[in-house]
Amino acid sequence: MMKCVIGIAVLFCIGKLPAMAQYYDNLKPLRVAVSYSKTSNLIFPYAVTSVDRGSRDLMVQKAKGVKNILQLKAGKEDFKETNLSVVTADGRFYSFLVYYESSPSVLNLRFRKIPDDNKEYPAVLSTDTIKVENVERNADLVRMASRKGHGPHDKSFSIKAHITSIYIKDDIFYFRVCMKNSSAINFYTDQLNFSIRDKNVAKRTAYQEKFIAPTYTSGDAGLIKANTESILVFAVPKFTIPDKKQLYLLITEKDGGRSIKLRIKNRHLIRAFPII
Repeated sequence: MMKCVIGIAVLFCIGKLPAMAQYYDNLKPLRVAVSYSKTSNLIFPYAVTSVDRGSRDLMVQKAKGVKNILQLKAGKEDFKETNLSVVTADGRFYSFLVYYESSPSVLNLRFRKIPDDNKEYPAVLSTDTIKVENVERNADLVRMASRKGHGPHDKSFSIKAHITSIYIKDDIFYFRVCMKNSSAINFYTDQLNFSIRDKNVAKRTAYQEKFIAPTYTSGDAGLIKANTESILVFAVPKFTIPDKKQLYLLITEKDGGRSIKLRIKNRHLIRAFPII
């Protein structure tokens, strides 16, 4: 009797497969060759917001000074084929199959802007994605704004950071941050993200931490030159801070010991200025 039931269940599932197939699309990845001695470049129409590589044998980094170029290189010769997933600021998803080739015939791939109604490739992650042009314009407006407040601030070895104001429009927060380097040493940013973490965690107790990367940054956040002051604006999707959680803006120095931690409270978010 049991074998009969199992057989019927299997036939039922097989019969459902054609109907289930209509609920997803097969996004065929693009093939990209990389070399150990040469650098391949992927040039996107919008800033790269997320990167995931399938193997450590594939070396990936953003080109210095720009947000829309990924540089690829083989970490070792003749590595096993792997994949690469990329998300850009306009809410599109790119999928690649990366394989080794000692001398690739193509080193640079440039992707053009694609109309919103084009669903072929790359995939659109959300039909509600805010137009990236609007985000860029709003961030530039906030950067030039003169309104200032008494927001969170922190300093570390002649590096000072101050959230002077927070704005909001179309469910996007815009954090205006003043970075001042009073030292004679350039500050190269290693990591920059917003972090929501547990509050009052006892020692030896595991805690949860969620990182939120800005979807767009106005200004050069990668370098704060010696004896200069820079205004940066970080665009982040709207959120609130849950109970028993704390929100921080974390900025750390590459190959250095200076780090900034700005604690942002719910009251700071609630008092955000609207962009008209």
